[in-house]
Amino acid sequence: MRKYRTALDGEVDLDNPEIYDFISNDIKVLDDEMFRLIGQALCYMDYFHPEIFTPRRSQRLKVNKLIKNFCSNREDNYENLLWYKEQVFLFSDETENMC
Repeated sequence: MRKYRTALDGEVDLDNPEIYDFISNDIKVLDDEMFRLIGQALCYMDYFHPEIFTPRRSQRLKVNKLIKNFCSNREDNYENLLWYKEQVFLFSDETENMC
């Protein structure tokens, strides 16, 4: 059991596959979604609101950590659907309140 506190829904268990029911079951779709989410977050932080998302701001640091984790582990997990679902879930949760 890996507990995680979401921005909106409280605490969830990342090992419970039911929390990912709303996320696609297609790895290619999830891979594309991660790159879309990453690009959207970087544009938002770097170009739309750079005055808010300074290099040491905690949310920027969290987003950068999630990006690094995804990019560093993508190749090793390319066939791992649950890993992809978790990445989309975590990244979406972290960036949901940016707007």
